[in-house]
Amino acid sequence: MTNIFIGLSNNQIKSYESLLKKGIKGNNILIANSSLNFDQTLFSTVILSESSFNNQASGRLQSIQNITNKISEYKRIVKGLKSYKRDKDITLYFTYIEDVLTNYLFFSFNKNLRGIVVEDGTLNYYNHTIENLNKKKVYLKKVLSSLYGLNFTLYKGHSSGIEYNKVIKQYVRSPKLSMFPEKSEELPYSKRSANLTDTFLIIGQEAYINESGKELYNTRLQQLFEVIKKNNGYNTVSKIYYKPHRNGERIDYNLLYDAFLDKEVEVLSANEPLEDLYFNEIGSENIFSFDSSALLNIYLEAAEEIKSKIKFTVLLKYNKELRFIFERFNFKIIE
Repeated sequence: MTNIFIGLSNNQIKSYESLLKKGIKGNNILIANSSLNFDQTLFSTVILSESSFNNQASGRLQSIQNITNKISEYKRIVKGLKSYKRDKDITLYFTYIEDVLTNYLFFSFNKNLRGIVVEDGTLNYYNHTIENLNKKKVYLKKVLSSLYGLNFTLYKGHSSGIEYNKVIKQYVRSPKLSMFPEKSEELPYSKRSANLTDTFLIIGQEAYINESGKELYNTRLQQLFEVIKKNNGYNTVSKIYYKPHRNGERIDYNLLYDAFLDKEVEVLSANEPLEDLYFNEIGSENIFSFDSSALLNIYLEAAEEIKSKIKFTVLLKYNKELRFIFERFNFKIIE
């Protein structure tokens, strides 16, 4: 059996490794960016990208260049998988089929291929389809992919691909709350403790800049800052952390420093897994964001002795379809 794991983020790879430790057998192949963390001993083969899978482009030209560079790398990776093109027993582990590499492997690489979706965010909990994407960017991606000989299929149904018959199942942290619970199994994860600190953590979601524009994102970020300043613990807190998303154009961090002049502000690395930073180092008692999946991950992974002490605040300005899941965990929701 051949198992191909597409690792676009540290969280994704961590989930794959938890599944492998449960006993996935076969020729396990990981595709990842060289900057990501992985346990080499769990994989038979690791194919590393020479450039980042992240997209932090600023402006149209940089965005096109970023997509082109990524597709060029994907083409090289596909060549490295050529010997598996006719395997009769092959499974692809992935998160969503809007990514060019995943899309090509899922639809065009091997007719015998099965799919298993592995959660990496909130996508699995609401009805996200190709209609949610920027149409110009989708067709640009399709055209550029074709120039490199990688067919990009305009998919149907949920962007995770879970609705296709060849997808066996999906692993998610909360199967009952997910889309298509009948095809869902619980993703194995460990409970973690932390030394809670009297600090604030802001989880950025710069990926929304690509969808809705930087001006709107900055406006909503300022609204989030006002919510933070009205928090009962604001006057006594001395330090505020900001964790940017791995994707999306970078914000002007002077927005943070100017908003919180009387506080120490630290911008965390975009590439470090936030959940690891949180439990190992930060431990903020108050966490603020728009609708970040990291809110759910931290809540679900938190050991019972600290879970009730962590306060989650969601400024629900973008994806209001996620209200039900934040309500389920009693997060404070502001609209």
